[in-house]
Amino acid sequence: MSRFTCDWIFKILVVLCDGKVVCGCADPRGERPLGSVRQNSLLDIWQSQKVIRIREELNTGFSSFCLPCGIKRMLADDEAVPQQPLRPDTLPRIFFEPSILCNLNCFQSVCAPGTGIANTRERKFFPLEDFRTLMEEIGPQLIRLDFFNYGEPFIHPQALDMIEHVKNKYPHIYLYTSTNGLLLDDKKISRLAESAIDEVTFSVDGTDQRTYERYRRGGDFAKLLENITNLVQQKKRLGREVPFINWRYILFKWNDSAWQLAKARRLAKKVGVDRLSWEITDHPAAAVSKKYKVGTPAWKKIYHEIWDSSQIGSALRGRQFIAGIKLCRKRLTADVGQPTHLEVRVKNRGGALWSTQTFSGRRLIRLGAQLHDGDKKLLDLNYARAFLPRSLGKGDRADVAMILPAVHSPGEYWLKFDMVSEGVDWFENGGSPVLWIPFFISR
Repeated sequence: MSRFTCDWIFKILVVLCDGKVVCGCADPRGERPLGSVRQNSLLDIWQSQKVIRIREELNTGFSSFCLPCGIKRMLADDEAVPQQPLRPDTLPRIFFEPSILCNLNCFQSVCAPGTGIANTRERKFFPLEDFRTLMEEIGPQLIRLDFFNYGEPFIHPQALDMIEHVKNKYPHIYLYTSTNGLLLDDKKISRLAESAIDEVTFSVDGTDQRTYERYRRGGDFAKLLENITNLVQQKKRLGREVPFINWRYILFKWNDSAWQLAKARRLAKKVGVDRLSWEITDHPAAAVSKKYKVGTPAWKKIYHEIWDSSQIGSALRGRQFIAGIKLCRKRLTADVGQPTHLEVRVKNRGGALWSTQTFSGRRLIRLGAQLHDGDKKLLDLNYARAFLPRSLGKGDRADVAMILPAVHSPGEYWLKFDMVSEGVDWFENGGSPVLWIPFFISR
């Protein structure tokens, strides 16, 4: 019997627009519900016997509930089944679906209006007051809210009211949305920028109207670029790093040529987005890019530019998070129980600004040291951090003072130095080189 695992039900729930709660984004029609917030609180569903039983089964490597789902991860024959808590203390993240409706009719998409997906919801919009009630329950503990699922979020007439409510009352929540961008106008764009939403992704799968509308049927490429440009300008007007603006480009067989990808890079840079990423898809089958199929040489070449390879990789040349890290010593030593002081030289080789202060408190750049044992097995991901002395632009360098906390067991260790965008990702995951240094702790 094949074994598998999955993180979703241990960390995330999905709330559909009719109140139904499902596990994962791979249940578009809500066919495997865990409950409904119209009958029970979301936290009660999170700790329900049904959910706990699924977690128990996943900790054994198999759950019949998960068989129809495409996001589970198959385990290798010699791989141990990850063990995760059956009753997590908090619900850290939800996907929230404002509406199931969409203004586009994307080619053979599961959520296209012609599929009848709207008929699977008992209501088409999640009421604003119900949303506020939901946030009263989960807002204080929630870490991240993904404000989208199936349907276009901004088709909801009160979408911006919801976004503003979250950031006004629960500013600690990382608020993210993904949109086709076509229902935004100047007033909505201004409100979106001023809301302090953390991240906005625009789906732009082409470099002109002809290629773009082959998938995004009914879309207006020129209007979309105008709206993205407007949001970039509003963000600059406010002088903030938020919202972080993504251009996400799904690769299909008709838009994956080298010249089209190069044109997308030029357009994205001209518009001024923060990140351009490619997305690999296996549907619809008639449109799949064979050139960039997972595992091909072309795929490997752009791996660190692919949407889900990291939270930090980008196809925008000259605006990437790439670091050079140097230490004058080839080996570090310290006495057991004693901290270590050192100086590390760093250089911005990628071009994206390394900010030391941000409006949101996230995305500031720091130097990190991870502690590993003698076999390079991770012991402490967040072993040490150090602030930069100033913000660094392309080509800038600085000497960074770092204090390594005391290690209380003698022996051979390794330190891995990397830069980190706080609250986002390590540079290594975006293709940046790291520095390994042996670390000996004497008695």
